[in-house]
Amino acid sequence: MRRSIAAQMTRAHEVPVAYTVIEVDMSGAVALRDQVKRRYQEQEGIALTYDALVAKATVEALKRHAAFNAHYTDEGHWLRQHINLGIAVAVEDGLVVPVIKDADRLSIHGLNQQIRDLADRARAKKLSLDDISGGTFTLDNTGWTGSITTAPIINAPQVGILTMEMIVKRPVVVETPGGDLIGVRPMMNMCLGFDHRATDGAQAGRFVQDVRHWLESVDGQTPIW
Repeated sequence: MRRSIAAQMTRAHEVPVAYTVIEVDMSGAVALRDQVKRRYQEQEGIALTYDALVAKATVEALKRHAAFNAHYTDEGHWLRQHINLGIAVAVEDGLVVPVIKDADRLSIHGLNQQIRDLADRARAKKLSLDDISGGTFTLDNTGWTGSITTAPIINAPQVGILTMEMIVKRPVVVETPGGDLIGVRPMMNMCLGFDHRATDGAQAGRFVQDVRHWLESVDGQTPIW
């Protein structure tokens, strides 16, 4: 495993990576999860995670920004038809990235099931070669470690990787009809690392803004199933 990771990281070192960081108000996502988590746990037998909500936001953005659902090779920038979302999973003494195939066809619940299944099988060392092949973009939850900003390494030949950091309550300026107020909100940083050969800062900015817009639009009516 360490040899494989070392080989991939050495390959990634050749990629000219740029980064952009955004801040996301997770108030709606937190409220939705609090609203449904008990019923969801009883009905499905697993917990509803923020990973699934962020994965849904990511695949929705990838549908609008094909340049990031791609591979970059010596032959050029190859856009991929299928959205196969890699999910970075920490295992004992290492890291693996199993892949959710056709992730854009799944609901929040479907993504949550897939993430749980792949993570469980990764830690049990039961992943197949197909489970870790064919990824077109990677999502990495670094927030469970307590991190608030991470500069991720691209899983080449993919052209992008997005982190979700720890959700932290922070004082923020809230716009109201009566003027600006200071409020406490559950905020989450996200960092996009992207291959600057395949895309640029303007495209990256539009991509992460769509991820943020989806997450900040979540409310009690957002469908889980």
